[in-house]
Amino acid sequence: MKARVLQCGALILFLIPLLLSAPQAMAQTGQLSGEVFDLQGQPYPNVTVTITKKDTGTVYTVKTDKDGKFIQLGMQLGTYAVNFKADKIGYDLPQVSVELGETAPLVVNFKEISAKPGIDPEAERKRAEAESKFTGMKAHFEAGRTALTAADALRDQIRAASGQQLADLLAQRNSGLTTAINEFQQAQQGANEKDKNLPVILDNLGAAYTGAGEVDRMMLRSASADQRETIKAKVTSDYGQAATALQKAIDLQPSASRYMQLGTALAYAGKFSDATTACDKAAELEPTNVAASEGCYKNIGIVLTNTNNMKEAVAPLQKATQLNPKDAQAWFLLGSALVNTIDYKQEGGKEVAVIPPGTAEAFQKCLELEPTGPHAADAKSSLDALQQMSGGLPTKEGTKKKKSG
Repeated sequence: MKARVLQCGALILFLIPLLLSAPQAMAQTGQLSGEVFDLQGQPYPNVTVTITKKDTGTVYTVKTDKDGKFIQLGMQLGTYAVNFKADKIGYDLPQVSVELGETAPLVVNFKEISAKPGIDPEAERKRAEAESKFTGMKAHFEAGRTALTAADALRDQIRAASGQQLADLLAQRNSGLTTAINEFQQAQQGANEKDKNLPVILDNLGAAYTGAGEVDRMMLRSASADQRETIKAKVTSDYGQAATALQKAIDLQPSASRYMQLGTALAYAGKFSDATTACDKAAELEPTNVAASEGCYKNIGIVLTNTNNMKEAVAPLQKATQLNPKDAQAWFLLGSALVNTIDYKQEGGKEVAVIPPGTAEAFQKCLELEPTGPHAADAKSSLDALQQMSGGLPTKEGTKKKKSG
């Protein structure tokens, strides 16, 4: 037993030097405290104080309390750069040296600082305000992009869905687009007219409104009679809002692709003349950008076809095929539009079809370009029908006379 006691005693004695040496290690750190006063010379609460060690880059962050005071403990000895951020103030102070045993507080009075030559409080306020607005604008834009991307990712599922699943997916996409619109609108508010990011924000806002119009058009297909007028009005409104956003983007930074999107939105909003004008401007602005101008005219043709305005669809589709003679879909759409403008006249006791010039040629061109393409079968059927029509159809009167004879 005695041996054990002695051993324990020896252990205690052995630890004493270690314990005595501990304060020496801890003594290698110091602290920085201080007070901050605002531009009126009053205690400044909730100021973020960032303290950065010059040689290592170690950063300490602390905030002032309700009395404008702060303290940071456990700092390594060395030279530090101190920065203060609060509301609309942002100044960098000279480097602060922290030595062991120093306890004198650092007093920062922005009223005195702003009075010194070379310091412009109003300029600092504007700079800090601009920085804050940019940060907010960027956050809203990124949130809008996330919502828009997620909403657009549902398109394939929507095309393959039906019944309640389709209704649920449309509601989900509509919700995402609503979020995107709200975020882009807030991003727009955070950007001034000279901000180079504003046209891109407006592009995305236009895309979100266009997506909302697509959803409403799909909802229109299964809407009841008493719902149709309300949904039709919303379709027009959505595409009108898209056109407004895109026009603003064009005013700031015109491009053929923006005119193409504008033309499509205007067409769905029922403004076909304005839509055609937008396509004309796309072609004038970038004559070599055939994809944009041809796509613009073709989109108008598609919109007019989908809304059963076949006669009006002929002109933009003719322009589309002139700009890009290798677009099989455009040729098929043109042929279909021309078929729907076929008229009949009385000739020799027969009702003869008056087939517009270029109708058969449009279907033939589609088959030449894509003999096994998605429109090939319909193009062949249309050509067969045109051939039969060209032989003439007997009228009711002519048939009666033939029977009585």
